[in-house]
Amino acid sequence: MNTSPSLLIVEDEPMVAGLLQETLAAEGYTIKVANSAAEARVITKTFDPDIAILDINLGAGATGVDLAFILDKQHPGIALLILTQHPDLRTAGFEPSELPAGCGFLRKDAVLSKADILHAIHELIGGVSKVRYDADPERPLGNLTQTQVEVLRMVAQGYTNQEIANRRNTSSRAVEQVLNAVFLALGIETADGINPRVEAVRRFISAAGTPDRM
Repeated sequence: MNTSPSLLIVEDEPMVAGLLQETLAAEGYTIKVANSAAEARVITKTFDPDIAILDINLGAGATGVDLAFILDKQHPGIALLILTQHPDLRTAGFEPSELPAGCGFLRKDAVLSKADILHAIHELIGGVSKVRYDADPERPLGNLTQTQVEVLRMVAQGYTNQEIANRRNTSSRAVEQVLNAVFLALGIETADGINPRVEAVRRFISAAGTPDRM
């Protein structure tokens, strides 16, 4: 009888998924891999994982956050771990509270070794403690408010101040004020030959990738 922990990896980047699978299979896990939320739902009809490792961005269709809620409901007791390039949910367009209770959050850029991932998995399966790298105050963009992140994300999507104002039902002046607060919070100087808007976008993309345009 196979008593090794079972694990579901949901990741739309084949290289990342393959590396995770190879690394964790060597530790004795029974593993299934899905490239999308839809594929994951098909797999879990016959496979009951102890833990699911989910990326947030999974291409067209449901996100990793959506899938976390689906798995949490359909597989009571499953451990869940978001493994993503995003420093927190806000940069992916979600509210900080939009994860099932007990779901872990691990940033790919903060994972220094295999031991980090294994530690997170063991903690979550055992229900020992929370694994929430998105709560680290030193994370990229961590000192920005929810509103500041939302506006900066829309700037990174290519929208003008007026379009952002229209979408947020506010004024262009209010958007400008938010952005000025962003520049200040990020320590972007406007007198160094640097365009602060471009620099802020550069930092967002460096931390969270290029957001899809809605």
